[in-house]
Amino acid sequence: MKNLVILYVLLLSVLFFSCSKEKYVEPLVSDTAPAPVTQVTVEPLPGAAKISYKLPKDESLRYVKAVYEIRKGVEREVIGSQYNNFIVVDGFPSTNEYEVKLYSVSFGEQYSEPVSVKVQPSTPPLLEAYNTVKFSETFGGTTLTFENKGAASLAVMILTPDSSGRLSEVETYYTKSTEGRVSVRGFPAQPRLFAAVVRDRYGNLSDTITQTVTPVFEEKIPKDKFVEVRLANDTYEPHIPNGQMFQIWDDRIAPNGGIGVFHTKPGSGIPQSFTFDMGRITLLSRYKLWHRGPGTQWAYQLGAPKKWEVWGRTTAPDPQGSWEGWTKLMDCNSYKPSGEGPVTNEDALYATSTGEDFIFPNDIPPVRYLRFNIVETWGYLDYIYIQELTLWGQLQ
Repeated sequence: MKNLVILYVLLLSVLFFSCSKEKYVEPLVSDTAPAPVTQVTVEPLPGAAKISYKLPKDESLRYVKAVYEIRKGVEREVIGSQYNNFIVVDGFPSTNEYEVKLYSVSFGEQYSEPVSVKVQPSTPPLLEAYNTVKFSETFGGTTLTFENKGAASLAVMILTPDSSGRLSEVETYYTKSTEGRVSVRGFPAQPRLFAAVVRDRYGNLSDTITQTVTPVFEEKIPKDKFVEVRLANDTYEPHIPNGQMFQIWDDRIAPNGGIGVFHTKPGSGIPQSFTFDMGRITLLSRYKLWHRGPGTQWAYQLGAPKKWEVWGRTTAPDPQGSWEGWTKLMDCNSYKPSGEGPVTNEDALYATSTGEDFIFPNDIPPVRYLRFNIVETWGYLDYIYIQELTLWGQLQ
């Protein structure tokens, strides 16, 4: 008992002296502005630059910040880690010389004196695309192609004069692919001015490139005589009652879904083909295929066609489905604007609202019957679904 009393007294003494006098503890790091970076070198990159440097031996250093203008009035900031001896500044729209200011920044956001660096980027993706733009005539309009070797995120705006004579945007094409191809149509077969402007993800715009093109005459092929043709080895049975083949020529396009689409039965096998009669002999120029909506749920996945062939003939086919007498018109590959990765909103808009364009070769013969042979779907499944098909060309 006596020992417990002594222990209790000792504990009270410790608490008393601990509370009676506060001990000031110095901060582990003094929050003063760090020293600037030194030994700066610059490596040009496409539309960017890699700036290397020696970090100050300063415990208060938290990060290095680069501050610069990519165009008049538009400032950009990039932060580099305290564990790296370099920083990449990007967003430059030209190969001009730009000033970049580097700051060493403390944990308390104290800035060092700036180190001014001159950088001169190599050709930006924006300019690469602009410099490789080519216009060519096509049925009902023009086709624009360009290169994007770095697979940068770009938007290409195509313009043509409106009724008042002012250039007006008719199409915006988004891509991350290494090559771009986009067509605009619906114009009469007479000389017409077309223009293009390239925009990058930093909001930079290229100059406007223009060219006069004479579209080739075409017309939308009427669908009033389209009829399903059931060949013995085709796949035409619908998965659901409103999934029949005629749904692809009913002129009903619903990007958000909710209407019938041509949908074959799961387990039908791949490859699978379907056939229909256009009711008229036609020299085809192109067609559009619309994916099933909603786009981010069905487009570019599951049973959406990815690779297929289009065959044609003028005379009635063998009911047993023999391929004898059929002429292959073209091979088709579904195009996803964003490239690899998840389906984006832009992908969905393109696939279910704009529709994928497919251009027939110039040397194909006139045909009346069409046969689509699906060889692969985006989901590697054994059924297909298509929302709509529309064809253009010249009636014979």
